[in-house]
Amino acid sequence: MASAKEPRLQADTNVGGHLVLNFVNTCGGAGKDRDIERLVNWRDVIDWATANGVLNAADSRLIEKARLRAGCRPSDLLKDLTELREAVYSVFSAIAGSVLPAQTARLRLEGYIVEAMSHSALSVEGRAPARWTVCPEKAGCALIKDRLAIAASELLSQSILSNVRECGACSWLFLDLSRSRSRRWCSMATCGNRAKAQRHYHTTRTTY
Repeated sequence: MASAKEPRLQADTNVGGHLVLNFVNTCGGAGKDRDIERLVNWRDVIDWATANGVLNAADSRLIEKARLRAGCRPSDLLKDLTELREAVYSVFSAIAGSVLPAQTARLRLEGYIVEAMSHSALSVEGRAPARWTVCPEKAGCALIKDRLAIAASELLSQSILSNVRECGACSWLFLDLSRSRSRRWCSMATCGNRAKAQRHYHTTRTTY
């Protein structure tokens, strides 16, 4: 659940360091100060996806045409997307904590990835790593969801997966690319400084 706390960094500032982690960071979390919900309606989704390179103008028009043709309500599309987001968060949060993901979340994410692959083609270009590319015409109004599911699949298969961390203050996810691999906060400008201020407050209180 999202909490109406003070606004923090926008998710599209790349705090996560990877598309799928930035996607997870568009929402707050139950019992944690993960910020407010940023995908309140379908317009928010389109704007976020466009700003983060998931969609272009042609894709946005295609999605709307496909949605109207299929009779899909924006609220249903938003619900599917937020369910994907929670499955992704559950799996990657577990990975960050070096524990096994819950089976229900793993199976749900697996289902989204399999569905996305059914709307995709395998792209092989020279000696570059092969990758699945979602076909907009096949995906239709599920284009955003499918591209994010494929992005999650790619991160799961890369060695950089071991660099996924969860902020100790707000539970946002991020890639730790620091030399020591000991980064604790999603951002020193927000959670890092907040934690330092809290430590200073408690230290000064105990000295009196």
